[in-house]
Amino acid sequence: MTDGGGAHRVFRSCLYVPGHHPDRIERAYDTEADAVILDLEDAVPGPRKPEAREIVAEAMAGPAAKPTYVRVNPVSSGLCEDDIRAVAGPALAGVRVAKVDSPADVRRVAEVLRELGHPAKIHVLVESAAALEHAFALATASPEVTMLGLGESDLRADLSTTAEGPTMDAGRARVIVAARAAGLPNPCQSVYAEPRDLRGLLVTSKHGRRLGFLGRMAIHPAQIPVIHDVYTPTAHEIDDALEICAAVNLAALESRSITVTSQGRMVGPPVLARARQILELATALDLVTDVARPTEQTRAPGPTGFIRNRGGSS
Repeated sequence: MTDGGGAHRVFRSCLYVPGHHPDRIERAYDTEADAVILDLEDAVPGPRKPEAREIVAEAMAGPAAKPTYVRVNPVSSGLCEDDIRAVAGPALAGVRVAKVDSPADVRRVAEVLRELGHPAKIHVLVESAAALEHAFALATASPEVTMLGLGESDLRADLSTTAEGPTMDAGRARVIVAARAAGLPNPCQSVYAEPRDLRGLLVTSKHGRRLGFLGRMAIHPAQIPVIHDVYTPTAHEIDDALEICAAVNLAALESRSITVTSQGRMVGPPVLARARQILELATALDLVTDVARPTEQTRAPGPTGFIRNRGGSS
């Protein structure tokens, strides 16, 4: 599950770190976050943006202990291209482009990366009503786009609505549907802005998972265990997914068009797609190994897989 080779990396947690704090950047790699996002945008005061760019550029110059992305300033700010050129080092896995206005913004970022010969992927952040209306067009603007995200604080301000309620849920659902329609993974849920309110984080994360998010952004290391508790596949989910894949493998071997699990459950394409998704994440987290995930071309059974670690609950 890498960003290259046609697959898209999926994370349970991504920890944002202000780019002008080198001590926090160093500590971020010691946390349990699956990935780190170094921020050059909203978390950095205007006068300190040049300093942040230099600090992040230095961090990207060598290998990183975790997958590392950089949130760059919007294309409309006039800072975006210089941000990308500065941070396009060996450690850069991708750029998160803030406040994307149009597919042209995405294509321009992709063009800069190609000019640099850098394989970094693009995360597109939807943060306005206008961008939300064009979410699918943004997700498909370039082959380099591997994640569609939602910037909820700015979107709430644009919509004049509250953090929780039907309006924001409609926006969240819109981004999830656009991402899946574009063939991208389900997005990561936006940050919870109150790092000390772990109960609120838990409640909203569970709600986000029900909506269809696959992980969550964090702004403080204390949030990561709660996010992992919600978004780590459970032993039951992994068992169920393994059984579904084994049943599909057997049906393919026997040239049967109808797949039924040992529990008598009919397996259709949506059920199989969800099982694949769970096993993809579980494999990436080393919770399960030796998995034979069926595809449409499957013609023979393989090992159903072995659960390595039964941690996590939801």
